[in-house]
Amino acid sequence: MSSKSSTSSEEDENFIKDVEDQKVLEVLTSHSKFKSLDDLVELRWYCMLVLIMAEITAFTALASVMVMVFAGANPTVVGCDNTVVNGCHEYYSLKNRSGCTPVLEYQFESVQVEFNYICDDAKKVKNTITIQTFGVLVGAAIFGQVSDNFGRRKALIISCIGNAIFNLISSYSPSLFYFMLWRTVSGIFAGGLTVVQMVYMVENIPRHHRMWIQNSITWSPNLIIFPYIAYLAQNWRTLSVVISATSVLSFLALMLLEESPRWLVQKGKLEEARRLLIKIRKTDGLYTSDFEKDLDEVLKIEAEKQVISSKKSKKYTFIHLFCTWKMIAQTMTFIVGIICTNFIVYALLYNMEKLSGSLYWNSAIIGAARWVVNIVVSIADYQLPWFGRRLINHISMIFTLASLAIVAGYVYIGNGGYVVAIGTTVALAMCSQLFIAKYLMVNELYPTAVRNLAVSAVSTMSRVGGMFSPQLFYLSDIAEWIPYAVLVGFQLVDLVLFCITIPETKGVHLENHLPPEHKRIFGKRS
Repeated sequence: MSSKSSTSSEEDENFIKDVEDQKVLEVLTSHSKFKSLDDLVELRWYCMLVLIMAEITAFTALASVMVMVFAGANPTVVGCDNTVVNGCHEYYSLKNRSGCTPVLEYQFESVQVEFNYICDDAKKVKNTITIQTFGVLVGAAIFGQVSDNFGRRKALIISCIGNAIFNLISSYSPSLFYFMLWRTVSGIFAGGLTVVQMVYMVENIPRHHRMWIQNSITWSPNLIIFPYIAYLAQNWRTLSVVISATSVLSFLALMLLEESPRWLVQKGKLEEARRLLIKIRKTDGLYTSDFEKDLDEVLKIEAEKQVISSKKSKKYTFIHLFCTWKMIAQTMTFIVGIICTNFIVYALLYNMEKLSGSLYWNSAIIGAARWVVNIVVSIADYQLPWFGRRLINHISMIFTLASLAIVAGYVYIGNGGYVVAIGTTVALAMCSQLFIAKYLMVNELYPTAVRNLAVSAVSTMSRVGGMFSPQLFYLSDIAEWIPYAVLVGFQLVDLVLFCITIPETKGVHLENHLPPEHKRIFGKRS
């Protein structure tokens, strides 16, 4: 018999086994009060503790990643000794003749101010953001795997401790080199916080509340708070100490919580998951004498799924995100899309000193605009069944594309001012929804076995966009409109790919297992 017919016969047998296994699951489910683990999650006291931890951790992650918006803000040279100068060209001309000392005007005592990196030298500080962001990228990759292998809670605890220690150390940096070094190391742990916090929260909140909670506990409201904290700190050293302190608070909040029950079930630790689910039920005041029986039925279903999956190894890697043609298309779309979104956001944020007005107020207004959009979307998602994840993405991308195109057009004809400020605010507000919707869709689309790996892969690759975004506005040396035109192109690519490959995920039950091996591209073959 040929290899082709043997493979076909094996696939037929596997198909029959899949049908039989599905019938077994249907019989088990028909006798259970709870159909899946999702039905056991309630918006009660334990969930509230999870949300408190998630909010503190979200602020810590945002502050750790966004600190360079303030710590890397360029000062303005307004004089040289007692002589008033207009820009860097006049300053360099006067300094070369007299060797005078620059007089700086700034709102926040950034690294540039303290270490005297001004004018062209200020780009050296901007360039360190690329290296710092690489640390976040590495952390996202490492802690995604750590979280899947050793637990969400353990990964978060390690991330909090590391972020606290190295932010504190960075506050004592004697030079730009050491500042970059310790900020890069702290970025590794910040990457862990960014990746794992969202997965842990999604796995511990009710299915029908995912969108409004994700929109409420996110970076947007914290972007309103963070500028005020920066204003109180006034300099990068104090701000680093504050970030270290919030990491400690995140750690203390995690001490009140337990491991994700869904992760325990996925790892086959059913007894530990059973004990924890009973404890959570008692914490919520919902425990009854019949609950344990119903719980055992759900765990029996999950145990049967584990038998059906019959995986020889329960350790998965990033390659499993590409195990079918469909998953390849979806994974690549999410990766390209998040790179584009991240590039747009950080290119605008890391160059906010180019906007007129207060650095603090501009940051707070952008945060408020993002949060307003989040709340509106949350209400629409909760009240309107037809308002799905795909529609949210489409609306956000179209608004971002239009606002950036308008800004590029106005700058091209020599105007700007308020149009640039408003266009930047709209783009950043809508990109906030892209982050939330994309990450939520990743959580909903991928099975538990590789869910955190998927989030980690997307988060890791998003940092590629963030790494090189500070340098985008160097193109304004050629023409002021070019950076905005580049951002328009990035958003257009994201829109086209997303429309083609990504399905609706609103209200879906979270899958636990990957497709069987015979359905994978690299599955077993005769």
